[in-house]
Amino acid sequence: MDYVMEKLPDLHKTGETKYYPKVKHENCINHSTIVSLFRDVSTMSRSAIEGVLKELPGVLNMYLTYGHSVKLEGFGTFNVILGRLTEKEMADRKKVRKVQANRSGVYIKKINFQPDPEWLLELRGMTELNDGKNPTDPFWKTLTKEERLEIALEHIDKHGSMSVRDYMVRTGLGRVKAERDLKEFSANSKNGIGTIEGANNSKLYVKVS
Repeated sequence: MDYVMEKLPDLHKTGETKYYPKVKHENCINHSTIVSLFRDVSTMSRSAIEGVLKELPGVLNMYLTYGHSVKLEGFGTFNVILGRLTEKEMADRKKVRKVQANRSGVYIKKINFQPDPEWLLELRGMTELNDGKNPTDPFWKTLTKEERLEIALEHIDKHGSMSVRDYMVRTGLGRVKAERDLKEFSANSKNGIGTIEGANNSKLYVKVS
């Protein structure tokens, strides 16, 4: 992922120059592309996927409208953020109708989304950030094998098992090297890692005594 450093405005006139990182967005992935990707990685039909995505906003609204937050496992939590119009804004009937404010000027400003921590961790693990000027290796490229073993054991302790994909996300390794690591770890009984068969004949790594 490429990013640039943008200059912050000096609102308080301190004379201090500060910068913040901003993603250099490439493209907006459209609905059709997402549906096609779902179709490639699941057993659902395209029509079924289309149906779920179409109905999801309405299902969320059924709970958000009563003040509930909504949590989707592995995805994140949605909740409503309120705003309030000023007296001047309340005099603008077009503005009031646009945001559907009540008589006190209170309206639903936005839907806040907080991503699931595990999803955020996965994104961090698979993303290499590059400013285009001073490229640096991400932390996972400097991990020793001992450190990678520790990461694997920590994941298994927390979740009960670990897939190759989990290990790839945690360490940033490609599949071939990740599989080689895990094969070596499970081959040495001193490491305390064994294997079991998961769904679709996949291999899972677990703690063994």
